[in-house]
Amino acid sequence: MRPRRAICVSSDGGCCAAVERALSAAGLAVVHASSIDLMSLEEVALIVVDRAARQAAGDALRTVGAPVVVVGDDLDDDTLIALMLESSVSHLVTDPRDRDLGITSEKLASGDVFGLEKYVAAGSVVGERLVEGDTSKRRGMDEVCAFAESVGARKPTLHRIANVVDELLMNALREVPASGERRAVLRWAADERAVVISVADELGSLRQRDVIAHVRRARNDRGRPQPSAPQPGIARDGIARPGIARPGIADATPPAGIDVATGIMRKPSGGAGLGLYLVLANVAALVVNVAPGKRTEIVCVFDISRGMRPSVTGVRSLHVFSDRAAQ
Repeated sequence: MRPRRAICVSSDGGCCAAVERALSAAGLAVVHASSIDLMSLEEVALIVVDRAARQAAGDALRTVGAPVVVVGDDLDDDTLIALMLESSVSHLVTDPRDRDLGITSEKLASGDVFGLEKYVAAGSVVGERLVEGDTSKRRGMDEVCAFAESVGARKPTLHRIANVVDELLMNALREVPASGERRAVLRWAADERAVVISVADELGSLRQRDVIAHVRRARNDRGRPQPSAPQPGIARDGIARPGIARPGIADATPPAGIDVATGIMRKPSGGAGLGLYLVLANVAALVVNVAPGKRTEIVCVFDISRGMRPSVTGVRSLHVFSDRAAQ
């Protein structure tokens, strides 16, 4: 039986109220505290801390056994990134009123972490395609982009979706799992607020440290000048065009940065792990679900109801879920 109790550590009344609403809707009983008491953290589904509580707790959060969700914070803080590299702090929701806090709470409470359906309204139609090579990859990208356009995604968002889908599928197909079959599952859905896509593979090898290390690299590298010519594999409008030659994944050169005119992260010219760099710069929310050694699912959320541009460290929600029960 999974615990149905959660602790919210915050002295901000507005934050406490938002957390209470989100977690109660997920079926959790919420205990509020103004500071972290390690003795009270046993048998809880999760702990929610705001920026002030996280800073006050310091290294104490490294020893917490329950999942920690940080709210009202952002990835511009070196100490938060360092904490997420090494501890159970594996979730960030910048605004506690965001629906992602409720989704995250329900996933942590239930242990059911996979599936993009959780990030769209109930009843949303979900598309799916098995991708096994370049041909099915191109068809999948075309399907997703056509779908996104049909639900109202604007051109800059379509560029971002195309770039991210291409990168995730390329990385998923790059390594051969134990089954010996190179394949990935591409899925997509939308509601009035967001287009959501996911790519899953059978490897289960991505770790929280990998994800956060690329967050740190992305932040440190932002603002680099753009090259005068498009990168290989990229058309002049910034869209990843299937069929355009690009270097192999191991031929690394530094990332080019963000196009000032469109806010779109230009494709790197390869390099192991650079796919996450690209994804982080083009999504509103990034969710990594892992059953170690068995399955990885990366879920990307693209806002269509907001006018804001994504940025390298501006993701509004970042999560790494590990489904160890599936091992």
